[in-house]
Amino acid sequence: MKNILVPTDFSKCSKYAVDAAVLLAKRFGAKVHLLNSLDLPPYWSSLPEQEKSKWATVSKATDEARKGLEQLKAGYPGAHLELATSADSLPRAVEKYVSEKGIDIIVMGSHGASGKSEFFIGSNTQKVIRTVHCPALVLKQPLKSADFKKVIFASSFNKPEMKPFLFFKNLIKHFIPEIHLVAIHTSAFDPPFPFKLEAMKPFEQACRPLVCHSHIYKDLSVDNGIRSFANEIGADLIAISNYERRPLKRMLVGSNVEALVNHSDLPVLTVDFSPVQSSVLFSPSVRQSAV
Repeated sequence: MKNILVPTDFSKCSKYAVDAAVLLAKRFGAKVHLLNSLDLPPYWSSLPEQEKSKWATVSKATDEARKGLEQLKAGYPGAHLELATSADSLPRAVEKYVSEKGIDIIVMGSHGASGKSEFFIGSNTQKVIRTVHCPALVLKQPLKSADFKKVIFASSFNKPEMKPFLFFKNLIKHFIPEIHLVAIHTSAFDPPFPFKLEAMKPFEQACRPLVCHSHIYKDLSVDNGIRSFANEIGADLIAISNYERRPLKRMLVGSNVEALVNHSDLPVLTVDFSPVQSSVLFSPSVRQSAV
């Protein structure tokens, strides 16, 4: 891990994300990128500087954003921080920055959400999770230390899920944790337990030499099942693949990933890649080092 991105609006929960990113950066020897999105009109970047100077409100907001980033940076002496502002909306700003700077992981704070509207409107964190192809760590509480001892990887354990799992393992192996693989069984239409357990075997093998346990947990929903299981075993991190997307299903019944991000008090790592990232991260040489 070389580059960590933290989108910040200077709120308390985004400060949690900066704190966590700095802890991870120290552990991995990485650079932290702090990005503030101003969400200006689409034509703003194409305006001549003389025209921009006439927009006093926008100029003031830009100056305040830069000062805010500098003040934030001053709170982390010795950390390797790079500061940036963007005129784009937050999801678009993050998407462009991830592509241009080769970001390995995004760390974001979230207030969470509730109610029927959460799947249709969503927070900025939701929108980034939904649209940006990059692994993301989402927090609602301060991360006390960059140390995870008992972690969950929730999945359907289909073959395409191995790529996100290998990224997860390559990241988490530095903490030498106990890994718990969990499949949530929600209805009689789900595959029988023996089929699910068989599908989990390649993931168990990929866990080695780390300690690994497989579980099938029954609940009415994937989101609630993962959170209940995490609470039962005392997990300190939940990881879930966001790699296989089904936009129509998300619109109709909501995304399990977004629901989990909204409702979990534990840190949630969502794992997703652009096609370019996937081909680079999972080339044969990288795959061997990940395992």
